[in-house]
Amino acid sequence: MVKRLSRMLMTTVLGSALIAGAAFADTKISSGSLAGSYLAARIASTDKDTESASVYFRKALAQDPENSGLQQKAFVTFIANGDFEEGVAIGRDLMRKGEAPEIARLILSVDSLRGKSWRDAETELSKDWQNALDRLMAGLVLSWAQVGMGDTKKALATIDSLQGPAWFDLFTQYHGGLIALNAGNSKEAIKRLTEAYQNTAGGQAANDTYMRIVAALIHAHAKAGDVDQAMTLVGDALSLQPQSPVFELMRQNLTDGKPVRFEVTDAKRGAAEVFVNVGTAINKDGGQQFSRIYLELAKVLAEKSEIVLLELAELMDQQGLLVRSNAVFDRIPESSPYYRIARLEQALNLDELEKLDEARVELDNLIASDPDDLVAHLSYGAVLARHEKFKEAIQIYLPLIERVKEPTRIHWNLFYRLGISYERTKQWPKAEAAFKKSLELFPNQPSVLNYLGYSWVDMNVNLQEGLDMIRTAVDLRPNDGYMVDSLGWAYYRLGRYQEAVVELERAVELRPGDPTINDHLGDAYWRANRRLEATFQWQHALALDPEIDQIAIIQAKLKDGMEPLAKEKVAKPEDKQPEKG
Repeated sequence: MVKRLSRMLMTTVLGSALIAGAAFADTKISSGSLAGSYLAARIASTDKDTESASVYFRKALAQDPENSGLQQKAFVTFIANGDFEEGVAIGRDLMRKGEAPEIARLILSVDSLRGKSWRDAETELSKDWQNALDRLMAGLVLSWAQVGMGDTKKALATIDSLQGPAWFDLFTQYHGGLIALNAGNSKEAIKRLTEAYQNTAGGQAANDTYMRIVAALIHAHAKAGDVDQAMTLVGDALSLQPQSPVFELMRQNLTDGKPVRFEVTDAKRGAAEVFVNVGTAINKDGGQQFSRIYLELAKVLAEKSEIVLLELAELMDQQGLLVRSNAVFDRIPESSPYYRIARLEQALNLDELEKLDEARVELDNLIASDPDDLVAHLSYGAVLARHEKFKEAIQIYLPLIERVKEPTRIHWNLFYRLGISYERTKQWPKAEAAFKKSLELFPNQPSVLNYLGYSWVDMNVNLQEGLDMIRTAVDLRPNDGYMVDSLGWAYYRLGRYQEAVVELERAVELRPGDPTINDHLGDAYWRANRRLEATFQWQHALALDPEIDQIAIIQAKLKDGMEPLAKEKVAKPEDKQPEKG
């Protein structure tokens, strides 16, 4: 799913805020301790460890408290780390000196909003913003400040006056609808939210926000008494996100005649929603540090908001801050529809922290409390597979398969993962049957086509059908390095070495850091009589930290080359490279 805005938008936002210490670098460093603290803070920031970076920036500021360049960098770091009070104090000092980055006004407006100082926030936000994304955010937050002042008409006028690129529309449509909904104008709210719902192009770029729009529109229809339309939308939502606890709860409440919950109910929460929407939208590639700032600002305005906590915890997870991530997940209450998601993410984090036993306790509890939870079963199986416990993974998948009387498309991955587990435990007939069932449920699913096709070619059976499957998978995912590797290796196994070289060279371009793909290319070079290139490729594969059992094989090829074709050992199915991811 596409969760973020384009990288181009991300790289321009906060440009003036993230000054890389230029002013600091221009000053004379009078103390080794100051330089050391500053450099340590920079290194920690690079590692996304804002907690350590904040500690070192405090030490540096104690040595040189008036250094504006240092203040600017510390200001952004404190906000990203959740040290809002410290960040605001520095931001106000920079404003007094006329040296604050543009983003400071937006951050300081949050300080005003949390105290319901609506007019102060209006003053801080009413300026000419140079950056398009900052202009959008400031305009949206300003409109919520005007809601706080009781002027819905002015708030909607502010929304409607926002000018910018086409990607503005999804956010202005959504927040205009929320403001109308907050004012009790269901007709206007439904009109604006429907426009946002129909903006599928914008929704593809900001999927998280799009699903929030769907939830808000369901709430609006239910509030207006149109339960049938609300139920129709719930069905549409569940087709996009099967077994979503949010939409499952909405469906249950509609069925039971209970109110349908949506948490944006006042001006502060509306402003927080702006930061959530943009924060999740730009969380792509290098945008995580910016996303972190926005989500921390959302938390200031809506400290107990479950969606804010969930998104912030997931971002920390992405940044490798697993302990901090789990601490935030812990704040999501059991009554929340996001609770099971939080517990599942905690379990996966525990596994990454090499606490498999604790992770398994969490996963066992999740499955015991909901034996039909597809995501929990797949996640548990993936954890076991990571530790090569494929026999145990089979025992996780089979009970759910037995419970599913009539599998549908959403179950393709269940049979696919079962097939992998059977294949890894040398039960090929069962594996093949599971892969075929997966393709029956989801024809032309690239991952399944790739795995089954590669297995057939590797076993020297169903060669043409297997090759066609892999080609189809690559056509569907032309930039997937692992699938391109499968195609190249299939050509290799068929003795079509020139074609193998072409595909494997492209696979290496797509996945330059993968030792197995580099090793495959070395083998293809050797068979294509490009011996020097083969040697280089094998050496490169060794430098990429391959699996232990690969090391001796590669070293032997470097020493003696490859055996003549007549003596070459044919790979067994269990030796093949699995699809990653």
